[in-house]
Amino acid sequence: MNKEKNKDLNQKIDNELKKKELQKKYGADFRGEGNISPELENQWLNYIDEFEKQFNSTTEQISVWEYIGQPAYQKINELNPNEISKELERVLAVMRENNIYLDTFCEVDDNELYRFITEELFVYEIDNMNIPGMSTNFIYEEFHPNAKFDIEMAFDNFFTSTMQKHTSIDGKGYDLTYVDTKNHKNAINEPVDEKTVIEKINNFLNTFDYFEIISNEILEITINQDKTDAQIDFRIHINGRFHKSKETITYKGNGFFKLKPSEYGGWDIYHINMPGLKF
Repeated sequence: MNKEKNKDLNQKIDNELKKKELQKKYGADFRGEGNISPELENQWLNYIDEFEKQFNSTTEQISVWEYIGQPAYQKINELNPNEISKELERVLAVMRENNIYLDTFCEVDDNELYRFITEELFVYEIDNMNIPGMSTNFIYEEFHPNAKFDIEMAFDNFFTSTMQKHTSIDGKGYDLTYVDTKNHKNAINEPVDEKTVIEKINNFLNTFDYFEIISNEILEITINQDKTDAQIDFRIHINGRFHKSKETITYKGNGFFKLKPSEYGGWDIYHINMPGLKF
């Protein structure tokens, strides 16, 4: 046996002993055989061990501002307008140096982003844990949802996932993540039984082996003032296709979805009216 193979074998033995230790100490559950090298697996096991040690040794929470070392900063009303962008860059750099990251899904101007960081994020509390390689990531829209963006996400998911017959996360049926099957309504706003909703969508999807999305263009998004209800109007061109046949059935024309905010975040489709599928 050469030295490299012997080294890997010893590392595998150490990893198995480490797994047993983590199972005994923290109830860790290791299932399946990964394809990573023994060395990388050892690094991962050590990361888990360190995480569990810190997590179980402290329940202390501190503000983001404290976590990044309590840096000096000015409130937005103390800055000149032409100073804000530069100060924002500085604050973001300090956050990154301390493994705190902030992203946005949509365009957010520098003034609002600086205000959000210094007035909201800095006072937000997180676990006081500092593990090499671990970062804490925030998304602006999780604090300030963008209704238009969320509605576009629901629309996009319906055509890129549901209409592509992707399987749901639980493996039971098609992906209807953004379809509210429990509170669906028909054209005259009457409730539609959940079983009926699922069966009707499944029957439409199962008519063909797959769908060819030629185009799906958003025409207009209308959101009520309270942001409790919305309608997205669109134009689609979809072909229903079969694997072993050249036969094609085309669905082309205008349609619309009605949506409302989901209790889990984002917006759900509660009424479907499109060529080929209507309630």
